[in-house]
Amino acid sequence: MIIIFDKKRKVLINDYERLLNLKDWYEKISEEAGRLYIIESVEKRANELINQLNLLNSNLIEIQEQQQKLQEQQQKLHSNLLEEHKLLNQYFENYS
Repeated sequence: MIIIFDKKRKVLINDYERLLNLKDWYEKISEEAGRLYIIESVEKRANELINQLNLLNSNLIEIQEQQQKLQEQQQKLHSNLLEEHKLLNQYFENYS
């Protein structure tokens, strides 16, 4: 009877050790899954931020182009105004 109990005890000890190994494995897998989820979330958010920055950059480029056009128009208007002022001065000089 003692031999049978001893054999059963050894089997239970082996089963318990395997169960502990499975528990450790499960905990490691759970930790890895958690880390993977965090990494995926961070990567997704980073990609969203990159897309937003790209959009902002393209908007900035458009604004800079518009600003350049406005400056060119302003310079043309200023040149035209100077020319008109010159012509007005000539007109008044001729009729005074």
